Amino acid sequence: MLMAECILAKTLLIIGGGEEQIPAYQAAKAKGLNIVGTDMNLNAPGLELADYKLQASTRDPIGTLQRVRELTKDIQIDGVMTIANDVPLTVATVANFLQSPSIGINAAKNASDKHLMKKCFQTDGVACPNFYIIHSLQDLQRVMNDSRASMKFVLKPIDGRGARGVLLINKEENLDWAYTEAMSHGSKEYLILEEFIEGKQFSTESFLLDGKCFTAGIAERNYKNIDKFAPYIIEDGGDINYSLDANILDRIDDLILRGAKSMGIFNGVIKGDIVVDHLGNPQIIELAARLSGGWFASHQIPEATGIDLISATISFSLNEKIDEKLLLPTIKHATSIRYWYPDPGKITKIDGIKCLELSPGLIKYGFFKNQGEFQDEIKMHSDRFGFVIVKAANAKECSKRVKQALSCIKIEVS
Repeated sequence: MLMAECILAKTLLIIGGGEEQIPAYQAAKAKGLNIVGTDMNLNAPGLELADYKLQASTRDPIGTLQRVRELTKDIQIDGVMTIANDVPLTVATVANFLQSPSIGINAAKNASDKHLMKKCFQTDGVACPNFYIIHSLQDLQRVMNDSRASMKFVLKPIDGRGARGVLLINKEENLDWAYTEAMSHGSKEYLILEEFIEGKQFSTESFLLDGKCFTAGIAERNYKNIDKFAPYIIEDGGDINYSLDANILDRIDDLILRGAKSMGIFNGVIKGDIVVDHLGNPQIIELAARLSGGWFASHQIPEATGIDLISATISFSLNEKIDEKLLLPTIKHATSIRYWYPDPGKITKIDGIKCLELSPGLIKYGFFKNQGEFQDEIKMHSDRFGFVIVKAANAKECSKRVKQALSCIKIEVS
């Protein structure tokens, strides 16, 4: 009987084997699936849970496909997915070969290029900030010189990730420096410049199913330190705090559905960066065709709502029927994530871990650097020292708990 069960078990390919991909491996194991994992680093922690390991860059669709082709000569792979990994073209390319559910190749290209994405929105009348394509320093100077002195803009690479090269600027900024800095973090020969919309920003995680948008989680993004790190735009976590009324939530769902459709995405997970302006109108900053990182999909949303988007995405990837009820909240808790930002220098001491581990409502914490390593100046999200996630029955208590948890850790640098 055991042999028969092993033969009948489906096989799932997971793109990426880093720490943030581990929850997908764990969920797949819990479902009794065979797992193929890909990563350039065959010692990546997620791959310890894989039945088969393929060495391939997550950002190399063709290289990944070649390795998958070789493996499918010996085994059948039934589906492919990723989490916390902005590689829609790699996933779509492999899924196209496997003939398994995924977004299409053109949709993946739209999701991989902020210019193509915004052109889709513009063509179909999907609300988003005004944008300009910047091919040269002269382009940037021209647009900025034509703007009002008080106007703010966001300059960023077309294919950037993790806030790399994302700058908040106005016409008083050193534009030569800003252009060079943003260009150094992208692989394309041009940038995108967007008007900065004043208002609250939100991270959303939704699942599209049968023409409906089920937003499992919406977190208010914390930019209280935006002036501290300027011109770099650094998010200090976010809060699932239920601050929006039902009307705005419905409008956000509709906006995400129309934005995804505009890009050619009709089913599956969709991650959103949304701004609600001072008039209460939501606009899309970006959409991503993947499960989010930052422990949002894997930890914050399940603890706040009871919704398991990882399992839903696995089922979708394997062409299994998904019950709408599984995309609806069963609980209503508040959750918060925050980060530590030590001064630059060599880390000589980290104190307070026992205090942190006893913090009320603690869900998870992690450090990206260890004692003896160097803390860089904060210019992108990967420069942050570490994070803590907590939960509580309501937003007020959650805010108190996350501050308490943060205060436990003392980091000394020299």
